Amino acid sequence: MRRPILILFIFLLFISFIYTNNKSLDEMADKEKITIEGVIKDKIEKDKYDQYKIEKYLVNDYSKKLDIKIGKIVEINGSIKSLDEMNFDDFNYGRYVKSMGFKGIITVRYYKIQGDSKFYTFIGNTKAYLRDTFRYLYKDKSDFINSLILGQKENLSKEEKDMFSKTGTSHVIAISGLHTGILCTMIAIIIKGINKFYKLIILTIVMILYSIMIGFSPSISRSIVFVVIMYLAIFLEEKRDGVCTLSLIGVFLIVNNPYIIYNTSFQLSFLATLSIIYFYKIINKYLKISIISISLSANILTLPIIYYVFEGIPVLFLIGNIIVVPVIGIIMNLSIISVILFRFSILISKILAYLSKSIIIMVYYLLDKLAGNKLAYIEINNPKLFYVTFYYILIFSYMIYRELKIMKEQENGLQGYYKEY
Repeated sequence: MRRPILILFIFLLFISFIYTNNKSLDEMADKEKITIEGVIKDKIEKDKYDQYKIEKYLVNDYSKKLDIKIGKIVEINGSIKSLDEMNFDDFNYGRYVKSMGFKGIITVRYYKIQGDSKFYTFIGNTKAYLRDTFRYLYKDKSDFINSLILGQKENLSKEEKDMFSKTGTSHVIAISGLHTGILCTMIAIIIKGINKFYKLIILTIVMILYSIMIGFSPSISRSIVFVVIMYLAIFLEEKRDGVCTLSLIGVFLIVNNPYIIYNTSFQLSFLATLSIIYFYKIINKYLKISIISISLSANILTLPIIYYVFEGIPVLFLIGNIIVVPVIGIIMNLSIISVILFRFSILISKILAYLSKSIIIMVYYLLDKLAGNKLAYIEINNPKLFYVTFYYILIFSYMIYRELKIMKEQENGLQGYYKEY
């Protein structure tokens, strides 16, 4: 069998779907008093409330007066909401919460600080330093930088989010393989002269710390593990099959949390990566332009999800990605270097930030013009699940046919296992 791990992954997808559809989302009764104790691992400031991540729960403070720092060990008392009843229009928010790996949402009534976690205090202080330094250096474009580097896109305006959505470049403000790949490349260059074993250790530690700092969302978990496995394969000088690697990561994530299959971030992240692995070389064989080939291949398996979930199709996504993708690496590198040098030379940091901000302003200008074009985005009213299903049947039928053809060629000794991937 060519890819047994892929078969296992598909099998687990069906099992998870059956299991989660016959199980209540709630582990606690509605509005039942609950007391939990744990470390505050993250804090998100929203318009109407502050949200804390404590162990496996989201804790909402609607008073916005608690102001508890990341790293504090706290005892929280409050009421827990029913996830089964959290349906807003067509969006099942309760299932979304479960897909993110949380057991429930607590409205805090009382809290007591029990101590400190030195590790998460360090993580929190580092995150706060980066966020505040970016705000100082980048001013009105700091929200974009913080979404790009720290995954904090909640502070972006609706107009900014719409601009990225209509131009098919929303992946830029949601940390994924593009961002982790750029970061890993930067780290690899910095530690270029180090022994390969130590390089792998340093890279793995830095990426784990980074993932903890920005939060373990499905797309982040997938992209970071994928990159680490890729570098591990290079270190061991072993050939790597991208589809098998992706399937193995999917197996681990589904076993850890079956509800992850409903997470749009998980769906888009996995389908985009699979699509690039499978279709990039086929398309680039004819186009010979890498950025266009990557953009086209990534959208082959993700467009139906975008059509159905976001009720629209970004028609000019190719132009949008040609504008953004080539400069994202430059912006990220300049931004990270500027914040590192900030403690040593504010002047140099400001010069680097000015260069980076100039590029961002240019990108915003071009994307805004593109988004304003009537042809850029087609809004869909009442998208049909039938179209999505039919599309995927056609595409996956082609992929299966191609797999069977390759297997037959391998049996006849015409092609090696790793030639295509």
